Amino acid sequence: MDQFHSLTIIAEESLTTHIQQEVEQLGAKGYTLSVVSGKHMSNLRDSPWTGGNVKIETVVTEATCRRILQHLQHKYFDRYAMIAFHHPVSVLRTEHFS
Repeated sequence: MDQFHSLTIIAEESLTTHIQQEVEQLGAKGYTLSVVSGKHMSNLRDSPWTGGNVKIETVVTEATCRRILQHLQHKYFDRYAMIAFHHPVSVLRTEHFS
C-alpha cells in the first residue's frame, strides 16, 4: 500500500468544466464528479437561480494535491463559492493514481 491524498473540491456548478480540465492538467489521472447541494452558515445554494454545486473528488500524490490546492486558492477562492479539503489515504491499486 502506498500513501496518497484524497482531495475533495466543492464548487459552483458553473466552474465544473474549468476545474475538471485544470485538475487533470495539474496531474490528477482522473476524478469523480457529483452534483451536490448544501447549506453554508448564511447561504443555501441549491436553486436554479443561483446555480447548483458540484463535488469533484480525486486521489493524487501529495505533491499533486499541493499543486492543485495552490492553483485553486490563487484562481478561485477569493471570487467563487468553493471549498477544498484533503486527507491522506492508503491505496492498493497505485497504478491508477501515479
